[in-house]
Amino acid sequence: MRAPFPLLLLLTAVACGEDPLQELEDEASDCPEGPALRLGAAPSAAVVLNAYYLQEDAARDLRRGRTESPAVEETLAKASALGAHAVRTNGYNDGADKRGDSAIQVAPLHYDEASLRGMDLVLTRASAHGVKLVLSLGNYWDAYGGTRQYVEWAGLPSPVQGDPRFFTERAVVDHYKAHIARLLSRVNTFDGLRYGEHPAVLAWELLNEPRGKGLDRDGAAMRAWVDEVAAVVKQYAPGHLVGTGEEGFDTSFAGYDERFWRDAASSSFFEGGASFRRNTASPFIDFGSVHLYPEAYGVKAGATARAGAHWFSEHAALARELGKPLFIGEFALRNQEGFTLDERRAMYRGWFRCAWRSGAGASGPWMFANDARPDSWDDFTFYFRDGSVPADPRNRYADLVIEAAALSGKR
Repeated sequence: MRAPFPLLLLLTAVACGEDPLQELEDEASDCPEGPALRLGAAPSAAVVLNAYYLQEDAARDLRRGRTESPAVEETLAKASALGAHAVRTNGYNDGADKRGDSAIQVAPLHYDEASLRGMDLVLTRASAHGVKLVLSLGNYWDAYGGTRQYVEWAGLPSPVQGDPRFFTERAVVDHYKAHIARLLSRVNTFDGLRYGEHPAVLAWELLNEPRGKGLDRDGAAMRAWVDEVAAVVKQYAPGHLVGTGEEGFDTSFAGYDERFWRDAASSSFFEGGASFRRNTASPFIDFGSVHLYPEAYGVKAGATARAGAHWFSEHAALARELGKPLFIGEFALRNQEGFTLDERRAMYRGWFRCAWRSGAGASGPWMFANDARPDSWDDFTFYFRDGSVPADPRNRYADLVIEAAALSGKR
């Protein structure tokens, strides 16, 4: 039987002395060096693990009468063991489907105390484990309420996911600001510390993945929203860092490799509505924020490794021009389709090194799961399973996190 064409290519490459996986890693790490800029006291190129579910699990466990949350304990302990400096997790829960379960805000400025105690517990236990937190204050998407929920609460007609009125309607903006003020003013029932002064917090994000769909082409409306909302966070949490939580999209190719991006992606990263440069320049924003999901963003398979290198290094350079570090808040490739595990590992290792070379403040692979969460929970899960070594293939990337954490702070 004749070998399939991809296998022939692989065999040819091996015969010629080329290692396809090494080539992927090299492409992913092909980034110009830049001076290291840090996120506050974090080491340069720190590793941040994404585990969005902590408040939800903590609230459920407290409702059951437990005094601790096994999922929270496991996640924070393993994050520490892997060398992660921080965990990025939800600082919000407005979902109508979560009321009586884990929702924090159950109606405009009305709160469920048991769910808030779940957030209290996450903050307290993060301090105990020596792990910092990056907390998003809301969600662009429908999960856990999102922008649609705020628009619906305002009584506006036909709310949709990512509703642009979240950023422009005065009643909605004022509600969001008032909610932030109340949340950051809360005194933790476990340790007596106010959220806005809590030492476990590394940074607050204004929103998870705000996009400019439906807003003006130049990103002026989004920037106005960033300024107004970030000023409130700064007022109530003056000692904490503040970021936008955005994915890094922009309004023009200025500062980016236009030829590469036109060739690499089927959809544009530069369609407007929100501008990374404009938002990062806000005097109330302390660091630039980007995410990377090449498959979801329409990046061609053959350009994926280099796309990550470009996305990270170009944004790091733009943020550096503004005197600010870059936080790569999320990056991931799907587990069950597209690339093999070995290919994904090669690119992850290269992207971690690219973040280090580019001088990024931190990078965060999505999504670190505790053992009870099945693979089907999320397309991008990785683990550090009980009783395993980090390099166990079932963990996918745990050993790469250790490598990246060992490299951080060495610039």
